[in-house]
Amino acid sequence: MHERDDIITEARRWIGTPWRHQGRSQAGVDCVGLVVLVARTLGLEPEDVTGYTRRQDGRALLRYLHKQLELKPVTDWRIGNIGVFKESAFPIHVGFLSERDGVPTVIHAHARRRQVIEEALLPYGAPFVVFSFPEVH
Repeated sequence: MHERDDIITEARRWIGTPWRHQGRSQAGVDCVGLVVLVARTLGLEPEDVTGYTRRQDGRALLRYLHKQLELKPVTDWRIGNIGVFKESAFPIHVGFLSERDGVPTVIHAHARRRQVIEEALLPYGAPFVVFSFPEVH
């Protein structure tokens, strides 16, 4: 059994890792790859899906997440939860929800910034949906 803090500690180890579409290593990750690799490092075994386009189908992403993760209330998220974010009205991006010095943050592989970053959540935008790993409390 893992704690939510374990997820954030591991996710922060990836900060600065280059962004790479469908990346699944320290050489580069995308947002889904970050979630998969953090989970695997903690001994969790999420099903990984690759082969998606750069502008992935948000419905397919949500089906994939619903199949493996537990849905959580979007208004009552906790650190270590996985937020799904919309871009141009489509749910196509994921990141770990956290906080630093009491400020809500998101840790994610940011394509335009070309790396994994942690940034304040408020300017980035609230998650559309929130999930958690079933094995983490």
